[in-house]
Amino acid sequence: MRIGELAKECGINPKTIRYYEAFGLLPKASRAPSGHRMYSDEDLRRLHFIRRAKGIGLPLASIRQITTYADSGSCQHLRPRLKELIAAQLAEIESRIKDLQALQHALRGHYASLCRPQPPARSGASCSCLDGPAEKAAVLPATVLVKRSPRRQS
Repeated sequence: MRIGELAKECGINPKTIRYYEAFGLLPKASRAPSGHRMYSDEDLRRLHFIRRAKGIGLPLASIRQITTYADSGSCQHLRPRLKELIAAQLAEIESRIKDLQALQHALRGHYASLCRPQPPARSGASCSCLDGPAEKAAVLPATVLVKRSPRRQS
């Protein structure tokens, strides 16, 4: 099958397939006499495996490590490494949850202080809206805190 058919079958963009090929997640595709990339059912199975691994949050570098095990068709060799990767992913998520809970606590404190009446500011004083017990630096990078509007389709 050609790249467009494979992409449609997997629900991904053909550019993603080319990227996976360049990154080493997919083997280099064979070429038809016309020069088009040609993919097999094995490539389709591998892409479905990659999508499932991405769905549980595994990074591409980790997925690249385990795809060769997955190709064997047996989970016997894959299970121990996958177990390690999932344990690491769980630890990362638990850490992020703690960070988000700390941020939530800080935001609630700032919100509560902003709801209280403020005395008039002294002349020359700087804004003190974010002063107080929750004065620590943000727990998460600012890019995580900013909600972005969806891109417009042209």
